[in-house]
Amino acid sequence: MTLKRWRLDGASPYALQLAADARLARTDYLDDQIWELLPGMAESSALTLQTSYGGRVTEAMIVPMWWHDGHSIHQSRAYAVPPVITFFAPGYAQAEGKIIPTLPFTAEYWVMESHAIGGRYTIQNLSDIDQTLRLDLVGYVGAAHKDQPVAIMSLADGTNALSLGKLARILNKQVMPNWLEPVIVLENAKAEIPLRGKAAPQIGTTLNIPANGQVAIRWVHAGLSRMQASLERTRFWLAQDWDKAIQTILEAAQAIPVIETGDDDQDVAIAFSYHHLLQSFMRPTEHLPYASFVATRLPQKGFSRTGDGKDYDRGWNGQNPQVAYLAALGVASISGELAQGVVQNYLAVQSPEGDIDLKPGLGGQRQGILCTPVLARLAWHIYQYTEDRAFLQQVYPGLLNFYNRWSEHDVDVDGDVMPEWQDERQLGYVFFPTFGNRESWAQNADIRKLETPDMAAYMLSETLCLSNIAKEIQDPGSYELYNRLTSLQRFMEKLWYHDRYAYQERDTDITAPRVDILVDVPCDEEHLPAKQLQPATRLIIRVNGGAGRVPRASLFLQGVDRHGNEVSETVPLEQFMWGYGGGTYTSMHIYQQVDRIYFEGLSRVYKLTVHTLDTTRLDINALIPLMLNALPENRLEPLVKLLQDEAHFWRKSGVSIVSAQDPNYDPSSARGGGGVWTYWLTLIGEGLIEAGRGEITARMLKRLIKTQTHSLKHQKAFREFYHADEPIGLGEKGHLSGIVPVYLLMRTIGVQIVDRYRVYTGGAFYWGSPVTVTQHGVVVSRTQTSTTIKFPSGKQVTLNADAERQLVQDDAAPLPVVPLPTIMPPVETPTSKIKRVVIEVQQNTDE
Repeated sequence: MTLKRWRLDGASPYALQLAADARLARTDYLDDQIWELLPGMAESSALTLQTSYGGRVTEAMIVPMWWHDGHSIHQSRAYAVPPVITFFAPGYAQAEGKIIPTLPFTAEYWVMESHAIGGRYTIQNLSDIDQTLRLDLVGYVGAAHKDQPVAIMSLADGTNALSLGKLARILNKQVMPNWLEPVIVLENAKAEIPLRGKAAPQIGTTLNIPANGQVAIRWVHAGLSRMQASLERTRFWLAQDWDKAIQTILEAAQAIPVIETGDDDQDVAIAFSYHHLLQSFMRPTEHLPYASFVATRLPQKGFSRTGDGKDYDRGWNGQNPQVAYLAALGVASISGELAQGVVQNYLAVQSPEGDIDLKPGLGGQRQGILCTPVLARLAWHIYQYTEDRAFLQQVYPGLLNFYNRWSEHDVDVDGDVMPEWQDERQLGYVFFPTFGNRESWAQNADIRKLETPDMAAYMLSETLCLSNIAKEIQDPGSYELYNRLTSLQRFMEKLWYHDRYAYQERDTDITAPRVDILVDVPCDEEHLPAKQLQPATRLIIRVNGGAGRVPRASLFLQGVDRHGNEVSETVPLEQFMWGYGGGTYTSMHIYQQVDRIYFEGLSRVYKLTVHTLDTTRLDINALIPLMLNALPENRLEPLVKLLQDEAHFWRKSGVSIVSAQDPNYDPSSARGGGGVWTYWLTLIGEGLIEAGRGEITARMLKRLIKTQTHSLKHQKAFREFYHADEPIGLGEKGHLSGIVPVYLLMRTIGVQIVDRYRVYTGGAFYWGSPVTVTQHGVVVSRTQTSTTIKFPSGKQVTLNADAERQLVQDDAAPLPVVPLPTIMPPVETPTSKIKRVVIEVQQNTDE
């Protein structure tokens, strides 16, 4: 097998979480126990396996401790050769080291399912004499700022096991339901139980290793709601064929691309990105018929205290469409079934009217707003990997219905063929300064009252992709879709403003800067500005002050509209958008003149600011039309120039989501808009590749990956997004949107390995520096001068640097595809008798 061998220690870029692989194992969305393996450094324990059982406890740890000639070995520095991680795959990791110079060992960790993990230590004896070694497994549980009791279990067969106690989630000092009673069973384990006092929290066994021979010892941890069920689950997994199971994992790993760029740290970051991506998927539930993903599969996550998932945070409560785009396309070259399932899940929750929820979840969660119109694009791009026409035929009717839903009057209020966003959450980022999600520093304009270039780009993209799908499945609807393109392209052109696309007021189709009318004046006074506005536009009314509650008061606004008619509006303050010490309202009418403004029911403690709607503020939505491969040259080039302008978007970590010239630009997205977010970078990057400007995509990616690698090395985690100007990860730890955008990376490299016999490659080599991709046993190497493809059969093909993108095939007869086997535990674990002898354990000798 062509698997990458690593040597990762505590100083390496590192984030090795272990969770059940949904392709091979059973997952439990409501109680998913996720682990982290730490190789250790210096004084710290080596090979610490830790979890928090989804937040039930602060931490629980399992640590191996070796005894040789009366000396204990568990700290990293105590090993003759400290362990390093040599291989990892979803649900599996392998480490190697030397206990003493003549006793090298391999440690393997395997997540069998959401409730079980096991380890196998294989120790070799390189000497010519027999060696005796003792292994102790040490258990520890900490919760509520104190150690929790761990107990020795005496079993009917005379061996001992380790009970990690009766664990429950502790929230605000209150014990929540959903007990967990984890058990660890080590083969042939015995505990040293003193006649008086407390036993140590460990079980162990003595190993006799013959000269020039080896031994292996296994253990299993299971966490179920009853101790007896946990014990039976450990016995089930110890009875399985581990060699066969691990062989299956290694075979499945052949489908994961291994990318070698010549930078070891960067290669590790890419490898961990694929690891996180595949481990993000969980098996279907009664609420979603296909496997879905969670964004933060970490030891602190995965346990629902309500038992239905409705209490999960935003990383676990559904398929966010922006993350779905990255995840499905990233996994498409590995598992077309997983990628297609993401789209099929959206369609599974579609209403007869065509509505698809923004974020359907495995627990039945819904957001109650329309999904971002990106699903046809996603389905079409997935098809480029799977070539599964049946999938297109299945999803096309629902995608077309969803597309038409976005054209109805309630989402296209002015009936101009271009719908308006209904909620900032549909954008995927809620801190654009034009809008701002109730932030005090933002304008807080009502997004429903603007036309936006990103919506125009999405609708054009959906139209093109639906047309392509219709043509591919020979559906006559493609002609009607092509006819709609002209109107959409004409509307896109209306959004051009100077040298870029810009926001427009919905009803006037005008882009105009802010004009102040009143600034920080008392709200208990009547104001008569008699202000003429040119052009006529909407007003933004901001109220600041008070005690944080929405006051019982009303706004009265009077003036003249753009047609010369007198207009007024009375607005209860409950209709304002409130947050962070103030409320904001976007006027219903468009005003040519503002004559009178006052409040009924507000005291002098409140201050009022009134200004016109500012549609000139610059953010990445001005550049999103680059995602289209049909922009005319006179629009493409100014956008490319703006993209690469270091004074605006082109920053140290990639492309900022907000222009650095905006007064509320914040590269950390803490007190303003900013940061580098992989979804928008991906949309722009793939559009540039289609336009033949992939060298810009490569430069963007290299900046981003450099920052991501730095975060992985120093912060030991991917983060949700990245500081635009410094190599720092920000936002949620371990978030799926913060991994290397592997789909865009593979497109930039220009390699698509379909299987053992087929490869698409050639064309422009945008990456520039030599790179090798290994997948399915195929090795593709690209440089500035040539591309070489080596198939597992031994056949080798070399393409010249100027060769066009093409399909390269091995003539060897394909072998039949055999599905990877899975090993599942019984749904209900049978119980058997346990000798109920539990001895209290010494947890802290200093107490």
